Amino acid sequence: MTESGMKSPYEALLTVGLRVGKRCTFVLSSLASFSLLTLAAADEVNNTSASDPEEDAATAADVESIVSLFNFKNWKERGSAIRLGSREQCFKNLSVVLGNVGPIYAAENSASSGALTLLPTAGALIGTPSKELWMLYKMVPLAGVLSMMLSLGGNIVPDSSVDYERDGFTYGGIIGSDDTAPGEGVDTPVGQMDASTFAKEVLRRARRETGSRKRSVAAIGIFCQLFWIGTIVFACWFTESGAILVWWCQGWGWMLAWYLIVVLSSLLENFALVPFSKQWTIRVSTAPSSISISEDAPRLFPSRDPERLDITYQNVRTSIPEQNTALLGVVQHGADIKAVGRADTSQTKSTLVEESRHYDPAPSARTYAGFLRNLENHGFNTIGQVSIDRSWAASRHSFLVIISQAKVTHSHAALRVCSKAISVGVFAAGTATFASASLITMSVALTTLCLVLGAGVFGRVASMWMVSEMMKERPVIHRIVKNEEDADEFMYEVLNTDGLMFELLGHVFINGRCVKRYNRLLNWSNIFGILVSPFDLKKLMFGSQ
Repeated sequence: MTESGMKSPYEALLTVGLRVGKRCTFVLSSLASFSLLTLAAADEVNNTSASDPEEDAATAADVESIVSLFNFKNWKERGSAIRLGSREQCFKNLSVVLGNVGPIYAAENSASSGALTLLPTAGALIGTPSKELWMLYKMVPLAGVLSMMLSLGGNIVPDSSVDYERDGFTYGGIIGSDDTAPGEGVDTPVGQMDASTFAKEVLRRARRETGSRKRSVAAIGIFCQLFWIGTIVFACWFTESGAILVWWCQGWGWMLAWYLIVVLSSLLENFALVPFSKQWTIRVSTAPSSISISEDAPRLFPSRDPERLDITYQNVRTSIPEQNTALLGVVQHGADIKAVGRADTSQTKSTLVEESRHYDPAPSARTYAGFLRNLENHGFNTIGQVSIDRSWAASRHSFLVIISQAKVTHSHAALRVCSKAISVGVFAAGTATFASASLITMSVALTTLCLVLGAGVFGRVASMWMVSEMMKERPVIHRIVKNEEDADEFMYEVLNTDGLMFELLGHVFINGRCVKRYNRLLNWSNIFGILVSPFDLKKLMFGSQ
């Protein structure tokens, strides 16, 4: 330094160089430390990846499940491989597979299971109850049962008698049609007709001479229903091929079992919710006008012919053996006397006592209250033959007359409660089942939903189309009554109509006489309804037996 305390230029330059060197050393040391830390972290990551290959496999599975197409064969084979071995081994296999699933696949599996939980609610989505489908069941029981199978747990018939009393059909708004059938204009609605007017309407319908194409319509409709049921079965098989229930690992066919339980529950609920405690169905067709029936054939009611009213009650009473069993109880109004028409059950060929039809001057229907119950519990034990002229004509098809009693008994109400409880249980079990299904992809879930829901909707359309086409020929005349006495009155007026053949409770009646009794349970009409031809009278003609 100089004397004045000032540094020389060389000293100042040296000081600046030392300071810059210190700073550069600090920066370089910091960069070196950062580089070393970075290399250490990268090495740690590399070591971790190399030591955990399962995460690589899970990530690869996630990526493959998203970017590649669904492989049904591999998916099905994986499900079959998991089910191999014992129950314990199956759970172990499932645990291993689920442990190797990545987060993306797990999220997709959860979303798919949640989407399938919509299936137990499909019945409410397909459509509301409709009396048209009840009509379909009465006309063709097979088609009605298939409609219930396609309802996916929903109720297809109304549970209130008021819904059945309304005139006209809407077909759920999915089938366009007219309110009345062609040529069938009726001044008085059927629900407001008295017994005699109702019987005249039945005769008017029986004399309709137009042809029928209900067999071809029913054949097409039933084929469509079976096709859509097959579609649901295929969807069930498709879903359960690779999907595994976590609580029923080895269970194969779990979705088919769910559909079967839903069908049984739906059948029970639809039968229970019909608001009629009793129903009587008559198959009606025209009979040959030239038919001759033996006088020994049992008569359902005493004759209305006033020329035969020539004996007294005492004569009738003394002519009836005491050991015979009563079939029809007859009460004469205005007097405290009773006469009973009886059938001899001790003989192979029994007839109703002919004298019982002579004393009563054109009895009213109230005189014969309870004859339907007696006919159902006892019936006629009869066999015989009829004769028909060489030239004759009769109906090729029949139609139905249905009398329903609008009443719900205590046992019927209990059945409704039980069926509703079962339906709720099936719904809860179905929801839990689909929620616990694993290894389901979104493509599988969407395919299943489209197939099942589409089958339910188009199955309802096929059923409604059948009803709309068949009702154009008015194959059903339905009357709702309040009690069984009113049903007796309407039945009495209908069955006393001449020129018609009636099939009721396993009996064939012509002109008020029973000409045949058959097994009403083992009968094709219980399956195919009005598609079955009327009873063939040629079987009762001379020379045919």
